[in-house]
Amino acid sequence: MKKNLLLLFCLLIAASGFAREGFTLRIKLRDNKNYKPWLVYIENNKRKVDSTYSLEKGYMVMKGKVDEPVIAFLSLKGNPALDLTVAGELIPAPMLGFVLSNDEITISGDADKFYSASVKGGKGNKEWETIRDRENKIKEENWTAIRKAAAAYEPGAAAGFRKVVNKIYAARSEEERAMQQSFTAAYPNSILSVYYLYRNYIFLQDDTLKTAYNNLGPNARKSFYGRVIGDKLASVEATAIGKPAIDLRKKDANGNEVSLATLKGRYVLLDFWGTWCHSCRASHPHLKELYSKYKPEGLEIVGIASENGNDLEKNRKGWLEAIEQDGINWVNVLNNEGIAEFDAVNAYGIAAFPTKILLDKEGRIIGRWIGSSEELDKKLKEVFGK
Repeated sequence: MKKNLLLLFCLLIAASGFAREGFTLRIKLRDNKNYKPWLVYIENNKRKVDSTYSLEKGYMVMKGKVDEPVIAFLSLKGNPALDLTVAGELIPAPMLGFVLSNDEITISGDADKFYSASVKGGKGNKEWETIRDRENKIKEENWTAIRKAAAAYEPGAAAGFRKVVNKIYAARSEEERAMQQSFTAAYPNSILSVYYLYRNYIFLQDDTLKTAYNNLGPNARKSFYGRVIGDKLASVEATAIGKPAIDLRKKDANGNEVSLATLKGRYVLLDFWGTWCHSCRASHPHLKELYSKYKPEGLEIVGIASENGNDLEKNRKGWLEAIEQDGINWVNVLNNEGIAEFDAVNAYGIAAFPTKILLDKEGRIIGRWIGSSEELDKKLKEVFGK
């Protein structure tokens, strides 16, 4: 008898271990005309895309494994009810969001309203059920309004259809925000709560972000999204007003070492930008005016460019071309070069571009601004008295 109980116990342990080996998505939809599922999620800071599935007893079945629960999104490729093309621009319907964990997850609903399908399976999705109906109602209202606006759209309209879409989404943003805040208050340890904060953290003031982060539960803070926010807050703390600036350890466009230590005795403006960032490039003419005005008074600018893509030579070529085109003749470094040894963007907690940070003559941080800020002009006038 004891042997049988021991065997049963071992089998149960083995079975539970097997269940955690990976995820199984079982998707069954009404009126599905051979549309293909398209799964997208971020894992370890890398975007994962999967469209591989098999047919099993009327279900589309997708399998895989995640290191930890993440928020994933599903769409149906090829379904015209979920896509609009207006003025040559593709406007997709909302995607179906859910918690992807190593569980069996069943998704069911209408192919033409896939964004509001039912999701069953896993702790995170059980929590999400408490607001999913309200969330789906907002999605349905938004998509209906967009389709109605598309039908009435006149090509060449001054506003452009993208502005129409943005206005429709903005009209219900307060309702969405209130719903998310109430969910977070009820489930501070949920992966969804920390995801809501992660999705918006670059727009929040540092104090607001810190308070919201501290209100999350320990498991939420340990998640991928929580770690990203935690790293951001640690970087902000390390580069707060009054703190000594972190040295750059980078080379300029000519291959010369750049060190903030050699610039002590001058006020230094760090300009975090990228060739892909339109507002960054648009700020350069005014920055050149400031440089011309204050360089004789003791101002130096160090441009720190961060480029997209993995091809370092391409990034470097585009960076050098932009420097020449924009005529920015101050010190310039490319963060992508030697990023494994030192990542300036991460070290300074840069979450939005452009960001400008002003250092005093001793290398202490005395100002930090996102975007093109009049506050920078005021600060320079205060510093230099003109």
